[in-house]
Amino acid sequence: MNKQSAGFLRLSLPRAAVVLVCFAAVFLLLQGVSGTRATPILQPLSNFPKSLGPYALQATQFSSSAVVEMLGVTDYISYRYQRDGAQRVSLYAAYYDTVNDRQGYHSPKNCLPGSGWGIAEVKPREIRPAHGAAEPVVITEMIIRNRNDLQVVYYWYQNRGRIIASEYLERVYRVLDSLFLGRSDGSFIRIIVDVPEGSDLSEAEALAADFSGLVMSELQNFLPAR
Repeated sequence: MNKQSAGFLRLSLPRAAVVLVCFAAVFLLLQGVSGTRATPILQPLSNFPKSLGPYALQATQFSSSAVVEMLGVTDYISYRYQRDGAQRVSLYAAYYDTVNDRQGYHSPKNCLPGSGWGIAEVKPREIRPAHGAAEPVVITEMIIRNRNDLQVVYYWYQNRGRIIASEYLERVYRVLDSLFLGRSDGSFIRIIVDVPEGSDLSEAEALAADFSGLVMSELQNFLPAR
């Protein structure tokens, strides 16, 4: 063996070891994720309160069975609430007993824009849950625009005892919990407040924040904890 070949082996063996370790880690990861179990919801979302603090249920909306099957959602609600003298606020909450590449969340960043609506701003937003948590949590705020009309959209993932703002961080936690807990259940929560032309955006944001704190606290009675 010449010096060049010996040098090649000395360089390639450590690299080969790293590659093998990476392959082993990926294999274990896939085994752990594929071995997750379905985790049932604590109680049906249809039991979600029709009155939530000062907000009262005004309307409900349900998708066809074909749409529900396509989304792969286990349970969901689409409710519209209103507080006296205030703008209406829409709530969509969806629970999945297992989230994977075939069934799971659809990011509002991809779903909401369309029919003249486009994203004007995306930013983190601190929300203080109405009950239980001493510290505020971070969710995502998105402002979408259609000409002079706006909508305030707040959304988050409430999964296995966590409030998660980011789609990417949600995936990280899902992989870790699939590996170590054998679970990939989760929920997606979205709140929308209309801001017609001439309305105050900050008032709509305050309304969405107040309602979000009530919703995330109440959902603890429905969603499986860690």
